[in-house]
Amino acid sequence: MNQHFTHPGLLRRLASLCYEALLLGAVLLVAAALFTPLVVWSGNARWMSVLMQLFLALVMFGYFGYCWTRGGQTLAMKPWRLQLTLADGGALRWPHAAMRFVVALVLYLGVPALAYTAWQPLFESRQHALAVALLWDTLPVLWALIDNDKQFLHDRLAGTRLRLLPPLARKR
Repeated sequence: MNQHFTHPGLLRRLASLCYEALLLGAVLLVAAALFTPLVVWSGNARWMSVLMQLFLALVMFGYFGYCWTRGGQTLAMKPWRLQLTLADGGALRWPHAAMRFVVALVLYLGVPALAYTAWQPLFESRQHALAVALLWDTLPVLWALIDNDKQFLHDRLAGTRLRLLPPLARKR
């Protein structure tokens, strides 16, 4: 099933990511609003805070997983004509979606958090340590500049790829 893919440009993918951040922010605000009464009611803010973070991660995975397994496009990917497929062009199933989600989560959140923790003692201010740690967030994106297929690092590691869909024919 190896097909020829049109690689979307980096700017198109970054624009889609910005749009995705806005949409995901709205989804997470609604999810947090639904969960917040439980935090207040429980009286154990620390424990409920951890549960809320897990709940929000589950909501994110549910959103992405549902979209990726139902046509390979999130709401933000549709106007930019991006589609997520397996490396061979096949459709994603839930295990593939879970792999991509976990790999991206580790690369974009886990590695910078570890870098911040490790480098904080080396800098005079926390802001400098945070700035250096956040530079790690650019590495999975910059990977596309050296990747043969122009894929982000999380797609390369998860066995997925973004492809550019052809423009839709306009109705007259």
